[in-house]
Amino acid sequence: MQPLRRALRRRLRSYRAAGLLFTLAVLAFASPAPAARTPVQLTVRNLTFTSFSCPDPANPLLCQLTATGDVNSNLSTTPGTAEYDLAIDFSPGFDAPCNIVDEATVFIFAEGTLTITSHHRDCPATVRPGPRVDTNFTITGGTGAFAGASGGGTEYSSHAEQAPVTYHGTIQF
Repeated sequence: MQPLRRALRRRLRSYRAAGLLFTLAVLAFASPAPAARTPVQLTVRNLTFTSFSCPDPANPLLCQLTATGDVNSNLSTTPGTAEYDLAIDFSPGFDAPCNIVDEATVFIFAEGTLTITSHHRDCPATVRPGPRVDTNFTITGGTGAFAGASGGGTEYSSHAEQAPVTYHGTIQF
């Protein structure tokens, strides 16, 4: 009876060891799950320009602007602030109806920050019917709850004075 028990115990130990090795191998070679994509909606209101300069005498129509605004989002339970850093090309002149904008915006919420970039040509409705801003944006990162964020979508704003700027897209963390 004793040799039979010993043989059974050895066999069970070898099965347990093999099962443990198999589990460790699966865990070691398993790829991480892809990040979940979540809808993102940001609405900026009360946009206020805080600085304007055209610092390059060789290119006086290329100007730097900063602006701030109030932002609401489905990603935060409390309102936040949007801080814009804009490079605007007014060529061929300041009276030209259209301009080219490179935009970097940081959305600041209690949970963290979210950074986006976009590039667009802004024209009044008399030149190009439709919205003044209608372009793609890219989420380039974040901090806090938004650390490692990526994604993108569409940025939109109408011609109306103090029209909100809206961002609709997806984000993944």
